Amino acid sequence: MKFVTILLFYVTSVSAKLSGYCSAENGTLEMVQRPPARVRVEIGGTLSLVCSGHGHGMAEPYVYWVKGISQAKLPSHSKTVERHMGPVAIGKSILYIEKILPSDIDVYRCVVQDCCSNKTETSDTDVYVDDETCKDVYGVGHVTYGATWQYKTWTDAVQACKDEGLVIAFPRNYRENQAILADIRKSFKTHPNARKYAHENWVWIGGHDQEVEGQWEMIKTGEKIKKLKDSGR
Repeated sequence: MKFVTILLFYVTSVSAKLSGYCSAENGTLEMVQRPPARVRVEIGGTLSLVCSGHGHGMAEPYVYWVKGISQAKLPSHSKTVERHMGPVAIGKSILYIEKILPSDIDVYRCVVQDCCSNKTETSDTDVYVDDETCKDVYGVGHVTYGATWQYKTWTDAVQACKDEGLVIAFPRNYRENQAILADIRKSFKTHPNARKYAHENWVWIGGHDQEVEGQWEMIKTGEKIKKLKDSGR
């Protein structure tokens, strides 16, 4: 049996305002205990995240958790799929999962919110498994491609590849593109780390239009990119 528990100091409704509670709205909101940005877990293991906040010169804030977050610094077409996890605490909340399932591998956001002024502080935690848990490497011809499942800007993705001694991928022809695309789509259904990004339905590759918008070129050679056609080559 699976248990997902949120431990609370005081439970109430998000929209409720306690009588006399909102007498001070001009104070400062602080996230006192911020959960880590990334947490590596094992399927079947446990997860415990603590988050707390404090209102300086104002009422103590609500604290609650949201599952499934598109993190900051993403393209404008990026979608956000959020699922409020239910109970709301005052001051402190602990997200506890007794036995982690693949569906629990996701991004969780702690929200610290003043119920009177709606001032808000947030903190995101990317919960992930070691990539060795599900080997996610695609061999195409004499080239091997691998996917890294993290939210990054294109520039950060290029640098992350360089940091690992790798080169950001770019398919060399139509058939290679289709093979990689098929494997990526399969990963969205099978890889615990990939599943949390499936609603985005895109990945970064080694092409950009940073010089002239709409004119794409390969990062490695600067060659202009044309739409890949099934030429049989």
